[in-house]
Amino acid sequence: MKKATICFFGILAVLITLVPTVQAETKLRFSNWVPPTHPLTTNAFKVWVKKVSSATKGQVKIGIIPPLGKPPAHFDLARKGVTDIAWGVHGYTIDRFPLEYGSMLPFYSNSAKAASVALWRTYEKYFAKFKAYADVKLLGLDVHGPAMIFTTKKKIRSVADMKNLKIRVGGGIISEIGENLGVVPFFAPAPKAYEVLSKGVADGIFFPAESIASFKIDKVIKYALKIPGGLYRSSNFLIMNKAKWDGLSKANQMALDSVSGENLARLMGQVWDAADMAGQMAMKKNNIDVHVASGAMLADIKAKLAHLENGWVERANKLGVNGRAALNYYRSQITGG
Repeated sequence: MKKATICFFGILAVLITLVPTVQAETKLRFSNWVPPTHPLTTNAFKVWVKKVSSATKGQVKIGIIPPLGKPPAHFDLARKGVTDIAWGVHGYTIDRFPLEYGSMLPFYSNSAKAASVALWRTYEKYFAKFKAYADVKLLGLDVHGPAMIFTTKKKIRSVADMKNLKIRVGGGIISEIGENLGVVPFFAPAPKAYEVLSKGVADGIFFPAESIASFKIDKVIKYALKIPGGLYRSSNFLIMNKAKWDGLSKANQMALDSVSGENLARLMGQVWDAADMAGQMAMKKNNIDVHVASGAMLADIKAKLAHLENGWVERANKLGVNGRAALNYYRSQITGG
């Protein structure tokens, strides 16, 4: 009887080892501050969430939740574990991301897709060693489309026309650009755009075309100035809490990586570009007067902003990154990638 019992439990132990291990489902919360109807939410974030679920065979589920803090707080929200995943803007806390500043320089690209992929590749090749994301898991980087100058009352046809205009900016290099063009820049998060423009707090705003429709300012904007290559392109991050990342199986980490990184940059860039097209249509529908900077005006803008590139190169060099090589590589990936 004793031998039979031992035999039974021995067989049971062998059978247990043969049963496939069932991975527990991991649920992650994704906080971001863009509206639920924004193209990023509907056409990028939700698409990526589905890709993650598919790649992990349903073992990792991501839920998009209402923002758990103000836009500038999102890096720390993920770092501290208040949320598991967050998307945010480098320019809101630019001191933390001095190298990403270089991807925002004027005139580089008319395509968010090209610039987003180029930024990811430049990060991997040049910026990763700076370890700006050491306390989190970096999942993606993206760049919005070329920024324009929108005004509510004054038509801009020269740099002189910008003098002393109160312009809402997003922080970082965007403030520097504004100051060098003679405007009076002040910071306000993107969701406050309609409020500051409709109430006359601002005379205008620096924004990509998509924001005209996304933030519903098409009814308050009267004039637009388009800058070839963009007055800037704001860059953004998508990150995950480090402990949550470390808690995933190696297989699920690899699966998540497979739909993130450059693939996510390409997806985000495509969505930004499509949203810019929708913004262009909104401008046309609302008869916004659009002017393209050229000739003497464009030359004047470039002259006033030329020092920004050299300034960034010097800062990058001090951080141990070959700034000129990084910018040349970034530019080559935009044009050839």
